[in-house]
Amino acid sequence: MNSVFRLSFAFCLALLLSLPQAATAGGNSVVLLPFGVNAPKSYNYLAKAVPSTMQARLNKPGVLDARSIQGKATSAGEARKALQAAGADHAVWGTVSVMGNECTIEVNSTDRNGKTWSKSAQGPMSTLTRTLQGLTASLGSEVLGVAVSRPAFGSAGGQGRPVNQMNSDIVVNETGQQQVYLNPQFRYQGAGANDGSRLRSQRLKEGMVDMAVGDFNGDGKNEVAVLGEHRLFIYFWESSGRLKELANVRVSPSNNNFSMRAIDLNNDGALELVVATFEEDNNRPYSYIYTFRGNALKLYADRIPYFASVIKMPPLFRPVLVGQGWDSLKLFSPGVHELVKAGGKYRLGGRINLPSGATVFNVAWLPGGKEGNGDQLVMLTDDERIKIFQGSKFNLIHTTMERFSGSATGMDHYKGMPGLDVDRNYQLPSKYYAPMRMIAVDLGKTGEHVLLMNKPISTASQLFDRYRYFPQGEIHALYWDGVGLGLKWKTRRIRGSVAEVDLGDVNNDGILDLVVGLNTSPDLGIGSRQSMITAYPLDVTQVDPNVPADLSDFEVAPNR
Repeated sequence: MNSVFRLSFAFCLALLLSLPQAATAGGNSVVLLPFGVNAPKSYNYLAKAVPSTMQARLNKPGVLDARSIQGKATSAGEARKALQAAGADHAVWGTVSVMGNECTIEVNSTDRNGKTWSKSAQGPMSTLTRTLQGLTASLGSEVLGVAVSRPAFGSAGGQGRPVNQMNSDIVVNETGQQQVYLNPQFRYQGAGANDGSRLRSQRLKEGMVDMAVGDFNGDGKNEVAVLGEHRLFIYFWESSGRLKELANVRVSPSNNNFSMRAIDLNNDGALELVVATFEEDNNRPYSYIYTFRGNALKLYADRIPYFASVIKMPPLFRPVLVGQGWDSLKLFSPGVHELVKAGGKYRLGGRINLPSGATVFNVAWLPGGKEGNGDQLVMLTDDERIKIFQGSKFNLIHTTMERFSGSATGMDHYKGMPGLDVDRNYQLPSKYYAPMRMIAVDLGKTGEHVLLMNKPISTASQLFDRYRYFPQGEIHALYWDGVGLGLKWKTRRIRGSVAEVDLGDVNNDGILDLVVGLNTSPDLGIGSRQSMITAYPLDVTQVDPNVPADLSDFEVAPNR
């Protein structure tokens, strides 16, 4: 009997010894150091993102403790010092190299005994996560003794099903690559105009000067505000896709409407509408503020004698009501101020620190992002080029060659020398066009913001400065690449003259939309011009785990 017991004990002991060390070690651990990045600065985030992604897949409670640590390792010797300092059994380090649309990842490991392991893989940037998953699975099985699931889809060029088909009206990459995305956290399906990739309203009877999307009556649902030449309309996007008019009001019988922005002035959950107007003869400004409580447009402030607008101010980037005075020669008096209410009237408050040439309409801030490079001020010049300023002293670091915005709403004004009258018999007026909304937004919640701008497209406008009814346009998402503004993605050509751009859930289906207001093409004649609204759903609810973790994973054709 004792011999049987001893034989059974010996068999069990042999079985235990044959099991992988990781299964019995209990305290088996691995530390992952930041990876080296051989790529443009915009890819620096990969230094921490790659080891963090590997850690999530390697960590097996009770079997393997995987954690990311600070430090740097370029050799096995430096990695062993790091693992000894951390009290771990293994250390992992590596490099990520990006060349064009191709990415190469090298993963290295070493243990306490000096045993090393190395493996690399190459693939397109669009399959970065899948490439990394394959390397992590190899590291787990060949070195650490743990099973890590491999990517579900085949490698690039294989027969696996494509990942995250982009919205067919959004162009991310023009290099011929097939697997492309608007955003790694967005999923788009279909390629037809009626498949939900683009929404369209019916034609509206009046031309559009400006447009805004938001909750204007505080009911928790968004409405659409459309500013015509003299009237303000409020619409609701019905499930049928048609805009239902809820209210309209004539803003001013004598002035022309120029610009409209939205802001919650009294913190009641409903946005007020700030409408700037001008007298056609001398461009003297008057601004109006409307509320839409109770589904009725009511004046909140009447005939404010300034150009009024809304700017999102750093460091919190909350909207602030701003104003600027009128100058008979320069059009805008120097200085942008906060607009403050005192005694029932709005007056100019503290002056905002801005560079020369800034107005209440032409500036926006682009947040610095996760790399902590500092916020940048974006300014649209009078000739509609974009200037980028950096630092508290607003050092000019970039001016685009391309022109953006392309609004058709403008003010004629005659420039002259102080003390001298303008002879309007022979002097031609200058034209100041209302800048369209410049939207700085972090769509993918990656810490990196893009700037959404309209890019008007017209051959006639290159020959005639005052040709403003552009037959086509594109919405560009621009980002700072360390040298200039690069193109992250853009919409396909939009037929019609773009009047305004906004972000909001226009049809209240829980999906954020890129909303574009359009005026019809000029072949109908100016007097017969109509408008409509088109929207591109940006669906953040469909997430594929096999796509890259950041918008910066994609390199696109340069801005043209």
